[in-house]
Amino acid sequence: MDGVPGVTHVSDQPRLGQLQQMVQSMCGWSSTGFPGSQPVSMDNTNLNLLHVKPYKVSWKADGTRYMMLIVKKGEVYFFDRDNSCFAVTGISFPHYSNLHNHLTNTLLDGEMVIDKVNGEKKPRYLAYDIIRYENEDISKKPFDPDRTMYIERRIIGPRTEAMKRGLIDQARQPFSIRIKAFWDVTQAQALLGPKFAKTLSHDPDGLIFQPAREPYVAGTCPDVLKWKPSTLNSVDFRLKIAEESGMGVLRKKIGLLFVGGLEAPFDKIKLTRELKELDNKIIECKYENNAWVFMRERTDKSFPNSFNTAKSVCHSIRYPVTTEILLNFIDKKRYREEDTFRMPNPPE
Repeated sequence: MDGVPGVTHVSDQPRLGQLQQMVQSMCGWSSTGFPGSQPVSMDNTNLNLLHVKPYKVSWKADGTRYMMLIVKKGEVYFFDRDNSCFAVTGISFPHYSNLHNHLTNTLLDGEMVIDKVNGEKKPRYLAYDIIRYENEDISKKPFDPDRTMYIERRIIGPRTEAMKRGLIDQARQPFSIRIKAFWDVTQAQALLGPKFAKTLSHDPDGLIFQPAREPYVAGTCPDVLKWKPSTLNSVDFRLKIAEESGMGVLRKKIGLLFVGGLEAPFDKIKLTRELKELDNKIIECKYENNAWVFMRERTDKSFPNSFNTAKSVCHSIRYPVTTEILLNFIDKKRYREEDTFRMPNPPE
């Protein structure tokens, strides 16, 4: 967890296995690995979901995904997409009913961003969903307003009040915590505008569309949609450098791109001097001019995207939902019903 102080990697057994199992159980996840809800890429087919049922929208932060498990005071853990576990020291979560008591058995979902404030890098956890609160299953409640209000009133609110009363020294906290706001889908245009981007201290790279009334779904959730400009649509591959040879062919090295769940290469990439140093690493690539183009190494990931995720992104690339198509669909065809609870609109 680069840039976050007070964090140690948990690797000792059986404690690691117990913590992983606790998170999986809280999510109702019967499989192995990371149980967090995973969005799918928006394409010209699933775009129609915005017509079928109510959605909320937020910006897609260029951060690192973590679920946060609050076991008790002094025991707070992060889990990344590889299901690696990290213990955090020095962070406090007072109980709303008594600020001298500490939260227990609570599971949040969110992402860590590194904000740039006055030239300094400050880690901030953006909590955007909650699965358990004090061992109560919150995951079946509607996202809006129920789960968002739990984060606002039971997680963020008590911390803010404790700071006002001097019970928490903000300067000594290893990172700050905020709720990641979601708005009515009609605010998508404002979220894509330069005025909103200036309110952030980190880079946005798209939009997230969250069903307003659906429960939390562990694993891939086809109803949670991520939208990126076509120039930013990408796949995380494992690069393997191999030697191509054959009758009448000069021996040369080629880059093979692998995804999860498929033994054969998904595709190839032209090797550059930079890529030759990244054999067996996870690399993020975009598709331009009928070829994959290297964007960056994903040091925060140990595994590539799954075959299904890669297929979904490729479909989005082939049949892109442009900004114009998206905003026109929201304007003309979105699901219409008055909301009972709304965040203040983002700056336009």
